[in-house]
Amino acid sequence: MLPLLLIGTLACTAARQSSAVAPGRQSPHARAADSAELLRLHENARTAHLQRRADLLVADHADSMFSLSRGSVSIGRRAEVQAMFQGYLDSVTFQAWDDIVPPRIRISADGQMAYVVVQKRVHLTQPGPGGTTLAERVRYAWLSVYEKRDGRWTLTAIASTERPDSL
Repeated sequence: MLPLLLIGTLACTAARQSSAVAPGRQSPHARAADSAELLRLHENARTAHLQRRADLLVADHADSMFSLSRGSVSIGRRAEVQAMFQGYLDSVTFQAWDDIVPPRIRISADGQMAYVVVQKRVHLTQPGPGGTTLAERVRYAWLSVYEKRDGRWTLTAIASTERPDSL
């Protein structure tokens, strides 16, 4: 009986050690929850564009955020970004704002930083000169950088590229 008890104790100890998370690393459960939350934030951005809601778009932004685009680096304050986006959203009508491939999410080992890689097709119309309507078809690729602050994912930087979309 003693050998069986010893084997059982050793097996339980080994199982407990193999499921333990190393210090400074996230548990698989926390990692899955963070991935789901980052994906939800990505979907919120789509909803914000289609519903023309800049408030929803910037809800997860840091108070100041880096933006890299068209060879420039800028730092935008959340209120300024919201006002700029609201003007843009009010002037366009989206026909498509869709992922080309599912977003790729990477989370740091300690679960405090993450990035989301996006490829998106955007088709829209906007007013042109003399009452005409201009159609725009663009393919975007971007990298969103998030930090976890007070338990919430906060967008701190975004870098984007764009090119005409042929579809």
